[in-house]
Amino acid sequence: MAEPFVSFISLLLKTQPDYALAHPRQKPFNDTLRQAMRKRITVILQRSRPTPTTDTPRLQRFPSIYTDYLESKLMNSANSEEEYSNPRDLEVRIHYLEKEVKELWYRLRHISDRLSALPDTLITQILLYLPTKDSIKTNFLSKRFKDLWLQVPGLEMHSHELAAIQNFIATFLQINRGSRLQKFKITYNGRDVCHHGSSEFIAGVINRGVQQLDVGSSTLKRPLTNDLVPVNIYKSNTLVSLKLANVGMQNPPEFGVSLPCLKTVHLEDITTKDPLIVEKLISGCPVLEDLTVFRAFDDNVPVLRVISLSLKRFCVKFSRARTIHGKEYAVEVDAPGLKYLNFRDNLSDKVVVKNMSSLFKIDIDTQFSFGISTTITGQMKQAIICDFLKGVSGVRHMIISQPTLEILYAWMNNGAFTKFRNLTRLEASFCTVLLQRLPHFLEGCPKLKHLTLYLLYLKDLEPENLELTVVPQCLLCTLECVEVKEVATVEKAGKKRARYIKKTKVSKHKKKIWIELVRYILENSLVLKKLVLCFSSATNSVLEISEALPTFTIRSPGCEIINHLTSL
Repeated sequence: MAEPFVSFISLLLKTQPDYALAHPRQKPFNDTLRQAMRKRITVILQRSRPTPTTDTPRLQRFPSIYTDYLESKLMNSANSEEEYSNPRDLEVRIHYLEKEVKELWYRLRHISDRLSALPDTLITQILLYLPTKDSIKTNFLSKRFKDLWLQVPGLEMHSHELAAIQNFIATFLQINRGSRLQKFKITYNGRDVCHHGSSEFIAGVINRGVQQLDVGSSTLKRPLTNDLVPVNIYKSNTLVSLKLANVGMQNPPEFGVSLPCLKTVHLEDITTKDPLIVEKLISGCPVLEDLTVFRAFDDNVPVLRVISLSLKRFCVKFSRARTIHGKEYAVEVDAPGLKYLNFRDNLSDKVVVKNMSSLFKIDIDTQFSFGISTTITGQMKQAIICDFLKGVSGVRHMIISQPTLEILYAWMNNGAFTKFRNLTRLEASFCTVLLQRLPHFLEGCPKLKHLTLYLLYLKDLEPENLELTVVPQCLLCTLECVEVKEVATVEKAGKKRARYIKKTKVSKHKKKIWIELVRYILENSLVLKKLVLCFSSATNSVLEISEALPTFTIRSPGCEIINHLTSL
């Protein structure tokens, strides 16, 4: 068993990135400190080694390579030369690292024992979900796994690992030079710089017929380079899924974009010199079904135009503060086959949606650039919101945020509200002041069957009493299930500090308002089958509502009332 374990340690050493030693911002460790640390590591290992046995991995039989690994690991995790100057601190850290290595070894051995009975094709598909560095490690588990990682139809790595495992990658690509890659993923983080030749390496992967390509990082605030993504990406006949995050894209070639198999595209904070990059990309994807666009804070695409006959799912997010004053943005969507729309764009001044007859579900969290735009008049804004609502009025399932409801209610007062005649399921976040308008909103949903209310309590905005008098048609004819859920306030959710709500006047007022809401639902819903109440145990709302139930006139005798306690 010692031989594969030695190989395992050797592999760990080879794939160990040199952050502290190689990164230009870090001060290299001097040779004197390195030699002193190495001696201390050797002494600690000799002192802590157990008596050799025949059935355990014997680290004492190969102190040199093991010392090399521990030294590399300790050096790369240190922030200064003095960090491990204390012998006791060093011993504790070494003990921790040994435990970590052994646990990893035994865990991999356990996994290999369970996987050994599976056919190679299934094992390689399982290994496809592991980073390539971990997939390589299975090579030393047993003879059963010897070189099996070379059959895995994909590569996944961090950029800082590229130099360390480039020989393994070269071997992999050489052996699989006639095969297509199913997946390639390379991730960058904040302290990486693009490895020399990264763009060429990605271009080579594309030429090999990769199906799933994932390049970039969601942790960076600025793109890595302006040309990391090679130009041959626009002419791939095999790409099925493309995800790019925080990278720069070269302009499409003059002969256009042709991606005949591409079905899924995820673009996050992409930079480009071509303002029509997204439009050109979509036009070259005849079978595109799923599109996600997270727009950058300095987006160079003033008009995000999405025109597609095949698109079924579209998600757009644009919520960062503007840095270029006076610059206007717009979104135009024309997708007759679209079934799901996730719209989280607070900065676009104009929003146009067309041909939404197939729309089934929409998730809206936007204020329509309210208070941001300086050129859009109130009348123009009203028309934009009204047209947007008409465009999505055929939706069957809606999720809507409190900020969006506030904006819609502001325009409802001016008569600019559209009915959702096909809506059967609604999930909406309300603060109590908005609950006053709940019946008016429900009047626009005559076929509603399932209603979920997320209740927020905003102290400064709450009315003294909740007076609900209007009874919409859906309560009388169609509403079958209502869920009422208490959620944390914006301040509380953001800071994640409070774990309970003090029993103060605020809490009493909150419960009073919510009891009136439950009363309104039960006393006006004629076909209600289920009412689910989820309140915080700290407010005791469930208990007080339960005690108040006998005083309610329940219009639907067969209604089941379910109480749940939850933590905020």
